[in-house]
Amino acid sequence: MADFIDSFASTIELFLNTLEFFALIVSCITFFFLMLNQYSKALRYILSPCGLGFWQRLRILFYCRKSPVMKRAFLEFAMLKTQGHSRVSGEWKTIINEFRAFYGTAQGDLVYHIPNCTLLIGEDFSDVVRRYFDFFQNDKVKKAFGIRDDRLCWVMKICIEEAYTTPACLLTGLLSTYEENWSEFIKRYVSTAFIAENDENIGNDILTNELYLTFVWLLWGPSFELDYTSCWAGLCQISYGDESNSIPAVANLDTGVSEKIAARFSGNRGRRYGALVSAELSIFENKSFYQSVRDTVNPDDAYFYDKIEDGMLSFAARIDSFSPYQSYKSKKYYCTAYVWLLFELEEEEYTFHPEKSVAFFEHANLTDQETYHFLVGTLIDKSIKHFSIIFANPHYNQRRYRFVCAMNEEIAGIFRSRYEALMAEDSEMGRAFRERMILEPKHTPAQAFAAYDEFFAQSKGLRFENVSLEKKETISDLARFYTEVYMECFPDADERESFDNLLAYLTQGTTAQDYCYHIILARDEKGEIVGGGIFDYMKRTNAGVIEFIAVKSDLQSGGMGSLIYQHIRSVLADDAYRTCQKPVSCIFCEIDSPEHSKASIKKYLYFWNKHHYRYLDFQYVQPALSLKQSPVTGLWLTVSVEHDKQETIDAELVAKVVYDYLKYAMQIEHPEENETYIRMEQELIQKKKIFLKKIV
Repeated sequence: MADFIDSFASTIELFLNTLEFFALIVSCITFFFLMLNQYSKALRYILSPCGLGFWQRLRILFYCRKSPVMKRAFLEFAMLKTQGHSRVSGEWKTIINEFRAFYGTAQGDLVYHIPNCTLLIGEDFSDVVRRYFDFFQNDKVKKAFGIRDDRLCWVMKICIEEAYTTPACLLTGLLSTYEENWSEFIKRYVSTAFIAENDENIGNDILTNELYLTFVWLLWGPSFELDYTSCWAGLCQISYGDESNSIPAVANLDTGVSEKIAARFSGNRGRRYGALVSAELSIFENKSFYQSVRDTVNPDDAYFYDKIEDGMLSFAARIDSFSPYQSYKSKKYYCTAYVWLLFELEEEEYTFHPEKSVAFFEHANLTDQETYHFLVGTLIDKSIKHFSIIFANPHYNQRRYRFVCAMNEEIAGIFRSRYEALMAEDSEMGRAFRERMILEPKHTPAQAFAAYDEFFAQSKGLRFENVSLEKKETISDLARFYTEVYMECFPDADERESFDNLLAYLTQGTTAQDYCYHIILARDEKGEIVGGGIFDYMKRTNAGVIEFIAVKSDLQSGGMGSLIYQHIRSVLADDAYRTCQKPVSCIFCEIDSPEHSKASIKKYLYFWNKHHYRYLDFQYVQPALSLKQSPVTGLWLTVSVEHDKQETIDAELVAKVVYDYLKYAMQIEHPEENETYIRMEQELIQKKKIFLKKIV
């Protein structure tokens, strides 16, 4: 009996040991599964900098183990709760418990309520959201969490209870540009003022009191209102108390929210500036989101969307729904912003010079219309007083000013009415304003703001050099650009101009009357040539043609191409204004069609699509560049469109542009006798209207 009991005990002991061993294995497997899976990596990467420890992470892994949605929801909930700041263990315990209560009562409707937009503004919050989107960009991670959309989006939505919404874009202020380095900012003001005060021609430089106003106006950054009544892609500003406490948002275009909120703006015009609403937002990764809405953006507004895309926030907010406030609070809700007018010293050249501009501004209540209009009137009175003093001073009798833009068209309209009434007066001051004040702008607001960006950039911009036969050093620079950049970008010998041809085109362009030929080189802050472009202006059609933009291969996709493109646009605008006294009508560009491109990655297609180019639906062929070269058939002729609803372009205009391009830029003396041109002209004449197609 004793032997039986011993044997039974041994068997039980062996069974328990085996069971304990398997339990240990299962525990280890479970532990390593929990700690080494993608969600554990997400918790460590995204929330460990916020103080999330091992035991809290283990608890979250166990609690959220069954649902990918729940896993992502906790990450988003924790980001909102911590604001990206470090929290101690006890605070994390509270956050986890609050999430369990939130998720348990959500019933599939994951909406996180916040009182206003200020919780979404902080730099630390933006950093933790950036880590979130960076982590989920990985294809393996997307697969593990069942993410199929190219646009990364939170699974939770955010409801801002008090969202004062205006159809405006807040521009980055100089304090942000200089990273709140007052010393550098003041140094820049003093140096600019010194140049203005010591210039021999006092009529061509801004006065220091005018320069001061402009610098102060730019200090915190003004808002600019986009036209929301036509060609609007939904860009809004959600504020709390002041425009500096705001985030950008885009009203959903697919569900009609943009039309509804635009109607709300219009309906409120007679009583207050914007609309107080409760807004429900979706949070997207900013780059992919703004790329997805780019096709709906008016090209005149593209600058503002680019500004938001490359701004301080790592996310984009889309307004999916909103509920207007109808209470007494909405009638008295308080939000302030600059109201402003911008002028420039009138010069013969077209280029906008930030250091020769003057802004007048008032900090206004955007809610109460009576106060709003009072301050707009004060703003205009201030500008009239300033110019009256200038025009009465004989030292400044050569100075003329031109209006550039205002915060919005309503202010611009009130300004024009007041100034036109003043100019109609039969008085000395009325005559002075008639002769020395120009009310019609020659620059778009985007051109002016882009010029400010370039002027105040801290070693991040490019310095441009015009290649000229008169400056021998620029010819040497062109030769270096040709061998180091140009040849690399144009491996096809038939597409590539010879260096001798470039010099010949420069020689012809020096004395040309009907066109302007430009070669520009771009240097970085170290003085190294990093890119360039060749382009032409055709007087007969008031059109530009970009032959190419080239950037060193290892520096591509870093924004240099866009800087070169913007500079080219400004030079062409200068050509058009000097020649025709009006903006350039259109800009064409040759690019490789994707079927014939030798580039492995078609980055250039996204570049031209970003800048609102469409390719023309006809068989464009570039004639042979020399007797030793062949015509190039694998090209598209593209054109910048005024707006994305433009579907066609006049065939006769295209034929004239191509003719002039061949004659002047390619030095084909008689294009009408060239077989390649004859075939293109015949096709164009037959079609009359050429359809424009999306590049990507």
